[in-house]
Amino acid sequence: LVAVTAGSNAIGTVPDVAAIAKSAHAAGALVCVDGVHSVPHGPTDLASTGADFLVTSAYKWSGPHLAAMVADPARWESLRPAKLVPSSDAVPDRFEAGTPSFPLLAGVAAAVDHLAGLDPTATGDRRERVRAGLAAAQAYEERLFDRLLAGLADNDAVTVYGAAARRCPTVSFRLAGWSPAGLAAALGEAGLCLSAGDYYAYEYFQAMGLRADGGAVRASVYHYNTADEVDRLLAELDTLARRRETMGR
Repeated sequence: LVAVTAGSNAIGTVPDVAAIAKSAHAAGALVCVDGVHSVPHGPTDLASTGADFLVTSAYKWSGPHLAAMVADPARWESLRPAKLVPSSDAVPDRFEAGTPSFPLLAGVAAAVDHLAGLDPTATGDRRERVRAGLAAAQAYEERLFDRLLAGLADNDAVTVYGAAARRCPTVSFRLAGWSPAGLAAALGEAGLCLSAGDYYAYEYFQAMGLRADGGAVRASVYHYNTADEVDRLLAELDTLARRRETMGR
């Protein structure tokens, strides 16, 4: 089994999943794709990825904390999980831990309807409208993200980590003179909510020598963010850089 992310939640890198899947299948392996961070940022088609399994979490696309592993029903038929003897042996029931959370499932359905309404010009069935909504969101997010990256590059006190040609609208960075946790707290006091640490991307931050002293601060752009919010973040980083420089003197 080859497991690969479709989008890094730390630095945004988007690997060529289809090429990886092709190589894995040529060697007789199955492919499991972590789509948690990629699915919210554009249309996703399981068949085109070449994946046998794809994981997505609804909380990343405006839904509740409920995840799904998606696969062709025929793929599930060949797998036999450890399970309670009296529980159903049908697919997909034999993979479930018990009765699902119906309130959470209702929230998932509402979130899908929300995505289907992001492009007011979209027509067709719900699947087509979801694809159109996510495509519109992707184009919007990319414009905002370009604005964010350009602003970070203009600040000499900012160090950006990762520079993949293909990436989700996510960036990790540090500000000179500030610890990641301290910077996130200062931004929070200014009304800007960003996370700091390694976001479970242990291997990347360990390899980069960043994990021991706090990882980095992460900013992601979603369809509900605005240009004003991006500008506020950039302005606050500039203010904090000058504040620390003044304190250093």
